[in-house]
Amino acid sequence: MIALVLRNAIPTTTRLYSFKSLLSSFSSLVPLETPHVEQWRTSGYTVVSDLLETSIIEASERLMSDPNRKHNWDFGSDGEFAFPTGHVIDHVTVHKKLIGAVKQLLGEEEVLLTQSDAWLKAGNKDNNPQSNKDQRFHMDYGNHTFLHPPDWEQAEAVAAIVYLSDIEQTGGGTAVVPRTGPEDELYQPPYINMPGQAGHPFINDRDHCEAYFAQNFPEVARFREKLYQRQVIPDYSKGDVLFYRYDTWHRGTPVHPNQVRCVMNLAWKKKQSHWFGVWNPGWATKNYYGVTEKLFTEMSPVQRGTLGVPLPGDQYWDRRKLGYLEARYSGIDIKPYLDKLD
Repeated sequence: MIALVLRNAIPTTTRLYSFKSLLSSFSSLVPLETPHVEQWRTSGYTVVSDLLETSIIEASERLMSDPNRKHNWDFGSDGEFAFPTGHVIDHVTVHKKLIGAVKQLLGEEEVLLTQSDAWLKAGNKDNNPQSNKDQRFHMDYGNHTFLHPPDWEQAEAVAAIVYLSDIEQTGGGTAVVPRTGPEDELYQPPYINMPGQAGHPFINDRDHCEAYFAQNFPEVARFREKLYQRQVIPDYSKGDVLFYRYDTWHRGTPVHPNQVRCVMNLAWKKKQSHWFGVWNPGWATKNYYGVTEKLFTEMSPVQRGTLGVPLPGDQYWDRRKLGYLEARYSGIDIKPYLDKLD
């Protein structure tokens, strides 16, 4: 059973696992309690504990914290930890409970992965306009689609942050602005009162961003001041997962001095929402070397489905194509696909 945690918010060498052995521990594709789903659908976010095994969280943190690796200490991993990696964090990306949670939140049976990367954020004194240290409030839809988010009740995507560090020690917990209901003044579209939208220059740093709006668009500045007044930083524990939306107001907060915060950032979309882009270069770009192929072979059809592979029962499949699949991936179990053929 997943721990029911709607957390009290406070203001202001790693190939260790056999994927098949991991799969045997999963008993449910409906991992979220109803209050989690309702909070995400109404307030725009929810925090879930005990969704992922402690062993995977610990191994993922060790991988990312290895002092012998070359790291980007701010935003992104420069491709190092972008899925697929051949390391333990791949098992987070295609974790059945994460996939099940996303399906619950969207109310969809078929969802597609659009982002999977892991990165570190170190405490620093950088305060240039594009600094990632103390972010401005924003929504994530801007660099995931050319379109504006749909009506609130028609959510098309789920974003998630998996906390691999002890946030009480490191700082850097993500702040959110909970939506209070349909009449919430901070959640009335169009959502353009932020840098990088509607002609406003992109400014990442909070202080520089708010100074720009105060000088040039006082009405927007007053609106944005309310975001900071209503922000909450959930009491994240190591291993927690923050599920949020592309139309949720949120921001990254400073990491404590001399500390490093490790997280994974993931996102999924409804299968039919083809207007959302894929953040990563592509799921098959690291093929040819056996590591990705082994992971793919050991996945379940549901997990492969998040990478765009048709599910059993899809009209794409016939015996000839399944034969080709079996020829390419030695040891793959095609029985679930065969069982659904007409």
